[in-house]
Amino acid sequence: MNSKRTRWATVTFALLLLLLLAGGLLLSLTHGSWVLSGSRVAQIILAKCGILTVAEPSPVELAIIWDGRLPRVLAAALVGFSLAVAGAVMQGIFKNPMASPGVIGVSSGAALGAVLAIYLGLTSVFTASLPMMAVGGALLTLIIVYVIATSAGRTSIATLLLAGIALNLILGAVTSFVITLSTREFDVGRVIVTWLMGDFNNRNWMHVEIVTMTALSALALIFCYVRDLNILMLGEESAANLGVEVGRARNILLLAASILTGGAIAVAGVIGFIGLVAPHMVRAIVGPDNRRLLPLAGLLGAVFLVYADLCVRLIIPVDLKVGVLTSLLGGPFFIYQIIRYRNRFEYM
Repeated sequence: MNSKRTRWATVTFALLLLLLLAGGLLLSLTHGSWVLSGSRVAQIILAKCGILTVAEPSPVELAIIWDGRLPRVLAAALVGFSLAVAGAVMQGIFKNPMASPGVIGVSSGAALGAVLAIYLGLTSVFTASLPMMAVGGALLTLIIVYVIATSAGRTSIATLLLAGIALNLILGAVTSFVITLSTREFDVGRVIVTWLMGDFNNRNWMHVEIVTMTALSALALIFCYVRDLNILMLGEESAANLGVEVGRARNILLLAASILTGGAIAVAGVIGFIGLVAPHMVRAIVGPDNRRLLPLAGLLGAVFLVYADLCVRLIIPVDLKVGVLTSLLGGPFFIYQIIRYRNRFEYM
């Protein structure tokens, strides 16, 4: 009975998330300084894809929908999906309710890598340098945090969090130093500062392609090891006894989480707390099985970020960046999690 109830809750929750996501996509495409009907938006997209030949859209409509709103909302959905799945994977590996790309320093590492790519002008020479530097920074930071927190084969959750906090401070200081250097070139400095706040303004199809490639490649790795991830949550010793190659599975899953984080940050800048909040909300509804948790957490992350972008674009009158809004919403949740789990810090 309990299994049937869980299955029903999973299906219902998935349908709800899909409806919310569809509604967010529709609102994003139809509303703005130029309001269009849903049917007209559909005609424009189908005409651009060559499926519909009637009612040829004007160049202005094409620019607004195809070149502006559509890549922006798709980028927001894919970034939210990537960060939420990365957070769920990290929480499963570390058995840590507060593990997420932002908390343990991975986002800061990815941000520093991307900032260096912008500052050094690598993006103008090689477009893929930004996501490559972001993924590399995320992976290197994750390795450092894990090495610091692991002793004699045991990983301390408290040390993991403290190491993440320390690396966040160090990497933030280095990033600030790079920003200081970039102020000599006003345009470069402005791009870096705006990007660090987390933003989807002026996102185009290239950004959609970047986050799509990183998400698909990482998800392929994750779902090859989703069974191992479920077993790892029982503990590394138990997982080894059950036939899991612990080191290999853990390293591949961490690599996938770094790819997801790096790709998302390369496209949107620093977006905080989605990787922390989304997995918790989904886990409370569908349980800890990662075969259900990962896709649904990703969907919730996509929904959350699409509506957050809608909020900063249409509702808030000032030029508030979406990364600032997610931090304002996620910060109190993180404090709540610290209070809730403060007596559970122990060695795995």
